[in-house]
Amino acid sequence: MSKVVVLRCNEYDTEIIYQKLKWGLEQLGGIESIIPKNKKTLLKPNMLVASAKEKAATTHPAVFEAVARIMKENNYDTTFGDSPGFGNPEKVAQKTGLLEVANKYDIPMADFVNGEKESFPDGQVCKQFDIANGIIEADAIINLPKMKAHALQRITGAIKNPFGAVIGYNKGAMHSRFTNAFNFAEMIIDLNGYLKVDLHIMDGIIAMEGNGPRNGDPVPMNVLLISTDPVALDTVFCKLINISHMLIPTITFGQKYGIGSYENIEIIGEDLDSLINNEFNIERVELKKEDSMKLSFLKSVIRKPYIIDDICKKCGICVEVCPLEDKALTFKNGDKSKPPVYDYKKCIRCYCCQEMCPYEVIKVKTPTVGKILYGLKLLK
Repeated sequence: MSKVVVLRCNEYDTEIIYQKLKWGLEQLGGIESIIPKNKKTLLKPNMLVASAKEKAATTHPAVFEAVARIMKENNYDTTFGDSPGFGNPEKVAQKTGLLEVANKYDIPMADFVNGEKESFPDGQVCKQFDIANGIIEADAIINLPKMKAHALQRITGAIKNPFGAVIGYNKGAMHSRFTNAFNFAEMIIDLNGYLKVDLHIMDGIIAMEGNGPRNGDPVPMNVLLISTDPVALDTVFCKLINISHMLIPTITFGQKYGIGSYENIEIIGEDLDSLINNEFNIERVELKKEDSMKLSFLKSVIRKPYIIDDICKKCGICVEVCPLEDKALTFKNGDKSKPPVYDYKKCIRCYCCQEMCPYEVIKVKTPTVGKILYGLKLLK
């Protein structure tokens, strides 16, 4: 039976978080029962972009500090790092407040700029990954995901956050290879199988709903989650936002391929009912794998990104991060005085553009035809 520790926490007070995490880890047998002290341990926060902590796009520095304190008090050789979706890891760590904390506890930043090709023969859909040196050099990993909505996967949590182990420019290549939510999720599960992350601690004190994982709206969820099973943890995440875990491909494939279990979960700590947010803004209508494969050829009905032209800054980051060699998003005739234009026939609906837009001007919507044909009337 997988155990998930549920801790109510209403504020980013480092001392309160520290005490709660210490108690939570004791319920799982203590940190040393999970990670032996002789293992060099990497803390892997969500460092998606250089974003202020108030935006709720990245792991909050107070949560990171509480974990860092526990590791240093127990004399672990600890590093930290992540490969952001856009930008230099050190600059992102500085902007998000994580670098200041790491310096306070003498935790060096691992190398997430350079990496190596690592084989994974047991992969179901992906048997090779371009992995950051910081991951390769670590003996153990503590995953520190942020509780957020996600345009492609509905949620991003314990299972999705390890995608940052793949060095920056290669993440885009993964999107161009795995072009729908289902085969992309299978790739993420293969990555989890390769990494074998030891512990997951989710920051859900202030989560992100709506236009996640970068430009959504902060929403209080008042919770910290701890588990050694990422599938179980993300299943509890789903319960807290009142969405069926069976709608989340990373969860269903996670159990199918042996990464964890969404069944027989033991909840330790807070009663879930007191923390559920029934109004959490997230896509809730089912899209089956076979439908997704068909819809790849019927792009006029799939949820698509779009630019709010009158507030677009024409910075071109969306064009840069489009993972396709033949870009689906370009400045028409090279004119950068106007917003970029989509070619939806090329667009693979990976939503990298929406995810990386620094000005919150790219949204996602379902075309009217899609709402009619597939009953997606609840989607915006």
